[in-house]
Amino acid sequence: MNLTYKIISGFYDLIDVIYFRKDVTNPRKAIVNYIPDEKVRVLDICTGTASNSILIAKQKRKAKVLGIDISKDMLRIANEKIQKSGVKNLKAKYADATNTKLGTGSVDIIVISLVLHELSKDLADKILSEAGRILKPDGKVIVLEWEQPTDFLKKVLFLPLLLLEPKGFRKFLHNDKKSYFAEHGFNVKSMKHCDYSCVYELTK
Repeated sequence: MNLTYKIISGFYDLIDVIYFRKDVTNPRKAIVNYIPDEKVRVLDICTGTASNSILIAKQKRKAKVLGIDISKDMLRIANEKIQKSGVKNLKAKYADATNTKLGTGSVDIIVISLVLHELSKDLADKILSEAGRILKPDGKVIVLEWEQPTDFLKKVLFLPLLLLEPKGFRKFLHNDKKSYFAEHGFNVKSMKHCDYSCVYELTK
């Protein structure tokens, strides 16, 4: 897994260039819109190169944002980007998403972006369980996941993902997400369909 992250870390941000080009239907913008400009504690689980974290920190200046990841290669790029961005309300650090060491009920908003589809059921269960533990009773989890497009040209562009993602990816795409999240103790309060993806707003 660490070798995989090392390989993809260098071109991970191409996802935005290829799939998330339109402002109106950009899922990262949708994530930001779910977050209030208030003094909230935001945790970006498996932050990767911190694309979501930086955008949140820039647009929600009152929020305190923490990005965590187990890939040192991803974190190296993330911290370089954070430094260049100049944001002061964001930190990225090494931490295990299944055992964050954060206090129970201590986080207002948790972001899980393009993560669950590539994990084994056991690992995804552990991450969602930990998210439920650290989330405040009135907090919310914002999940970004891929969604199969219906437009022919978009289907063609989506094909590399179908070929390169783990073997369980196709099954995950067709899972009933409301049932999936309900199994982990979350309700789907709302969802927004974006380019090649969907953003889910979850509550306990």
